[in-house]
Amino acid sequence: MKAEPLVQVENLSKVFPRGGGLLRRRRAGVRALDEVSLEISDGETVGVVGESGCGKTTLGRIIMG
Repeated sequence: MKAEPLVQVENLSKVFPRGGGLLRRRRAGVRALDEVSLEISDGETVGVVGESGCGKTTLGRIIMG
C-alpha cells in the first residue's frame, strides 16, 4: 500500500499578464508554468533544475502558497 504523498501537484499552470501595449490592447501573457505535475513522498529529496527564467521560483512559490 502506497502512503499519501506529502506534496502533490497536478497540471499546474501559471500565466503572468503582460502590460498593455500601444492603446492598451490586450497582449498575450507570459507562460511561466505549463501543466507541471509532481509528487513528493516522505523521505524523498527533490531538486528543481533549469535555465534562468524557466519557472523554478514560480513553482516553489505556488507550492508554498
